[in-house]
Amino acid sequence: MKLLSTIMALLLALGLQGQQLSTSSKKAKKYFESATTAYHQQDNQQAVEELEKALHADAQFVEALLLMADIYGELKQDSMQVVALERALVLDSDQSAKINYVLGNTCYRMGKYQRALEAFQAFLSEESTDHPFYAKASEKIPLCRFALDMRAQAIEMDAVNLGDKVNSEYNDYWPSLTVDGKTMVFTRLMPPQGASAASRHYQEDFYLSHLKEGEWQEAKPMTTINTRNNEGAQSISADGKLLFFTACTRNDGYGSCDIYYSRNHGGSWSVPQNAGEPVSSGAWESQPSITANGEYLYFASNRKGGKGGMDIWRCRLNGFSPTGRPRWSEAENLGDSINTSGNETSPFIHADGKTLYFASDTHLGLGGSDIFYATFDGDSVWQKPENLGYPINTNKDEQGLIVNAAGEYAYFSSDRPGSAGLDIYQFVLPPNIRPTAVSYVQGLVYDSFSHQPLCAQIELIDVDANRVVSTTESCWEKGEFLMCLPLGKTYAFNVSKPGYLFHSENFALKQVRQVSDPILLDIPLQAIEIGNVTVLRNIFFETGKYTLLSQSKAELNQLAAFLINNPKVKIEIGGHTDSVGGEKMNQELSENRAKAVYNYLLENGVESTRLTYRGYGFSVPVGSNETEEGRAKNRRTEFKIVATE
Repeated sequence: MKLLSTIMALLLALGLQGQQLSTSSKKAKKYFESATTAYHQQDNQQAVEELEKALHADAQFVEALLLMADIYGELKQDSMQVVALERALVLDSDQSAKINYVLGNTCYRMGKYQRALEAFQAFLSEESTDHPFYAKASEKIPLCRFALDMRAQAIEMDAVNLGDKVNSEYNDYWPSLTVDGKTMVFTRLMPPQGASAASRHYQEDFYLSHLKEGEWQEAKPMTTINTRNNEGAQSISADGKLLFFTACTRNDGYGSCDIYYSRNHGGSWSVPQNAGEPVSSGAWESQPSITANGEYLYFASNRKGGKGGMDIWRCRLNGFSPTGRPRWSEAENLGDSINTSGNETSPFIHADGKTLYFASDTHLGLGGSDIFYATFDGDSVWQKPENLGYPINTNKDEQGLIVNAAGEYAYFSSDRPGSAGLDIYQFVLPPNIRPTAVSYVQGLVYDSFSHQPLCAQIELIDVDANRVVSTTESCWEKGEFLMCLPLGKTYAFNVSKPGYLFHSENFALKQVRQVSDPILLDIPLQAIEIGNVTVLRNIFFETGKYTLLSQSKAELNQLAAFLINNPKVKIEIGGHTDSVGGEKMNQELSENRAKAVYNYLLENGVESTRLTYRGYGFSVPVGSNETEEGRAKNRRTEFKIVATE
């Protein structure tokens, strides 16, 4: 029971027992008794009308003001409650401490932080430390001061409505984006359709819109996913081919709400299926967010083993089974840095894979649920969350914010003036709270002879850490693929398919690259046939030397695996240089570099009878030795198929 209700329960008990009230007006007392009767009968409107009559008869009738404040509190009419409390505070000294406590809470809830601070300070000055609400009032003091500081440091935020092709007359919310920023999926709350609509409530469905020439196109319903039940709180994968979302009380559910998924094959979305354990459980799961590399699914859950009410968890996605079911590792709680004794919800993991945006009602904020962000440091530690500040956060509940791959624009839903209910908006994210920008590589894999599209496995490898950071496949449609490229590192990019030579690329992304300037590739895979050649673009040597650098390990292991998986194949390793320096020096250098690769393969399980090596110096250029770009192409290591039996 609320404190003010407790106060009023005592006052009403005293009044009904004939105890003296603060008014001498018989008329005021009569109206007050009528108000208390209506209040107990839960007729709040009648009670307020009777109290207004009582106050008209005696404007200083403090018990009438307190009961009126209590009723407005139950009706969540905060501004009217504050008016009644302020009037009562002027009139009554005996109850002033308790009134100040309630006034402080109401003003804080309204975002009137200075008045809330003053009220809490007044309460603390009047009550002793053993008062049951002393500790709670003390805790609100730094919250008020924090909120005032946030207001004083307000960021510039010019929210732009996405327009009537996305937003409708209904509530539109919970946007999610592909990495190229060209496809948006969002939730719309609509009236039920069809003959039996009258017997059903409003329902949540998914809508999809595409960005063309800078303008969002007319949103269309995702008919193969939408049902007569609710679908919401979704997350679309970086390539737009995988959708995770929340659905509740379905026949195949594990608990109240579970996480479901659908995959896009050939332009059509599959019938949604439950994501299964341990993502779904007998508890409440919702608000999934899939990493751009498809490695982890983040979600909110109130399952056992958490830190408080709702916590943020994640599960590693270990690919899909032959029947199309996801394979998961055990669920992992994000720990004390993120989760609190309260509620943490609406996780959004940015495409950089290390910046998490989420909502919390317990981390230091401005009231209700605020949006925070935290970065992942290393393999296991999340840094202390930071509040996004005012006016992104307010005294109301905020959640469901996402950020595009470039880290420049944020998207959220709001019912601010000019909206038709909830609308989706975008705004420029301040530089100090932006994630690491991400670009992407997009392309087509096909047979070099027939030009038919191929289903191939694609890996992105951090060459410094020798670690696979992302995997995908080109099976979706027409051999196409899309993969995120977090900036700031050098990556090996390998495309492989049984029966074909693998293809490698090198992406040195130390420099800034805009998401609007992606890497576009056409990748013709060559069949395993005598004479076909693959350039190993991720073999690195010290300048002018033949010592293999550690960054070469991923590519060398790929070559070793290729030979082990194709035991009848024999290859020649060829070393090539540019024309800088003498012919003899380059011939020796190219031969020694080829031999270094040869020796590595021998040390890693490849039989010597399947390997030869040769140095070509600069006798077989593939680019002009007159330019730096051409010379870089000429400095290469290749392997050529010399036998397949």
